[in-house]
Amino acid sequence: MKKKVTLELSATDYNLLKQIADACKWPIEEVVVQCIKSGMPPSLSKVPAAFHEELLRLNALSDKALMGVVDGKLPPDGKSQLHKKADFVSLRRTYALSLLRWRGHPIEHYELF
Repeated sequence: MKKKVTLELSATDYNLLKQIADACKWPIEEVVVQCIKSGMPPSLSKVPAAFHEELLRLNALSDKALMGVVDGKLPPDGKSQLHKKADFVSLRRTYALSLLRWRGHPIEHYELF
């Protein structure tokens, strides 16, 4: 089911989208949707539903706190067998790193494993 959204864009942004749409021979709406999809935060579609709530809470953290998660300084609360089996610590660190990248931070210097 589709939902309609109305946006106000600056003339500069609109002209850039229009230019891309014309070059691609796409409707401008498709260009806008593609831009939104490519700029979305990381998806949890491949993550077990049992972890969604805990991972989504990371979105509320500051960039500094997310860096703490990535660096292992803010460990998760979950210590269940499922958390251990799924290596939730690594999953959580990876999701935090993805959020930082989405927020525009360079992440090349991070090594998780």
